[in-house]
Amino acid sequence: MENRIQKISIITEIVGAIAIVISLIFVGIQFTENTKATKSATAASTVATISSWYNEMGNNQQSSSLFYNFMADPEALTSEERFQVIISLHGLFLTFQNSYYLSQQGTLDSHIEESITKAAIGVKDQPGFRLFWKLRRELFFPEFQNHIDEIVDTDIEISEGMYKSVDEQKPTDQE
Repeated sequence: MENRIQKISIITEIVGAIAIVISLIFVGIQFTENTKATKSATAASTVATISSWYNEMGNNQQSSSLFYNFMADPEALTSEERFQVIISLHGLFLTFQNSYYLSQQGTLDSHIEESITKAAIGVKDQPGFRLFWKLRRELFFPEFQNHIDEIVDTDIEISEGMYKSVDEQKPTDQE
């Protein structure tokens, strides 16, 4: 009888161990799927926020004109116009900062962070961006400040003269 109880006990332990292993595999699969869903939701939210800023800027003639002129020559704007663009840029850069941290944590796909970095590289040499960063830099977290400082110091250029006036972009007869 005691031998039979021992066999039942061993079988119960084996079944319990198998159940635990199956449970751990199931939890691992759920964790992986949850991680994917979290990354996907984070990416969608980040892209939607940035797209919204660009859409609002691009679809509002006054805002896009102010932004364009601010980037090329911030001193040509009134102080109120400069303030409007700086506040708008600050909102965008708060999203950039959040994206930077999410990317550092592994919650945001690094490709999205690279895309955001390229957008910053595209404006880094513009007088308006330089003014914005000089005025607002200290309002961001130190790690993000260093990240943007590295972008500003890079030799890479992406803007391709986007903020030059139309007359400056036209080829001359001598070219």
